[in-house]
Amino acid sequence: MHVHLMLPSKQVKQLALGSFVATTAGVLFATALQAQSAAGRWLSIQRTSGNVVAVVGRRQTAQVGTRLSAVGHGLITGNRSSAHLAVDDGIGTVAIAQNTQITIQRLSVLSDGAKITVIDVPQGQARLQVRRFTNPNSRLELHTPSGVAAVRGTEFGVSVDEEGQTNVATLEGQVEASAQNVSVPVDAGMVSIIHPGEPPTAARTLDRELDIQWHIYEWREDHFYMAGRIDAANSLLAMGEDVAVSRSGHFAQKLYLTSRNQPVMLSVQNAVGESRTHRILPWLSND
Repeated sequence: MHVHLMLPSKQVKQLALGSFVATTAGVLFATALQAQSAAGRWLSIQRTSGNVVAVVGRRQTAQVGTRLSAVGHGLITGNRSSAHLAVDDGIGTVAIAQNTQITIQRLSVLSDGAKITVIDVPQGQARLQVRRFTNPNSRLELHTPSGVAAVRGTEFGVSVDEEGQTNVATLEGQVEASAQNVSVPVDAGMVSIIHPGEPPTAARTLDRELDIQWHIYEWREDHFYMAGRIDAANSLLAMGEDVAVSRSGHFAQKLYLTSRNQPVMLSVQNAVGESRTHRILPWLSND
């Protein structure tokens, strides 16, 4: 299954090289795609912050100027880390948030000059700004565990949680979210959710208030307990760590703090990477 977009936590666990190993058929497919890759096609790292690893045949610390130019090349950002990349021909940029992995699936040029760019985003959040293509057959797609996002010129974002839920949101233009042979247009200011094994939801208004509806938060003996609800298309972090959110947006979490006087910092983020920080004092209860 893929999410197609026509052309944002637990610290990202160390991803072994095995994450990039394919089956024999997959290796043959990747080799064929590499053969199609055109000279001069690449994504170039423009800037990084924090712990960013580039996978370019081997894992190495990402450096400004490093190019991801072949199938299997990728980028991994750690907790509180980010990266910014440019597409070779200046068609667009890709902003990679913390705890995100991307891998190049295809970089090629067709016989008519059309450029094909396909990027896998198995986890995390990415935001793209893409200008209009001059060749009608060019395409840029983001593939996630549950669907595909494809765009022909727009500003949009995609976020993927640990369960594979994909949120596709658009700020300008239009994106197409696809899964299970169903495609849903996502216009500016809208968002669609793709749950694994299901078609995309109908697009609805993107939440940019990033608020939390509290049910309760209080200190309980040796821990801080909190429960509430956020927009189901958003993600929630507590003290920099991902908090599980249900399909309805509800969450309940225990936090073990060093002190009851330690402020709890919560961050609500939408699919285009906009975030809002909420500061809670454990000794103040709202129950």
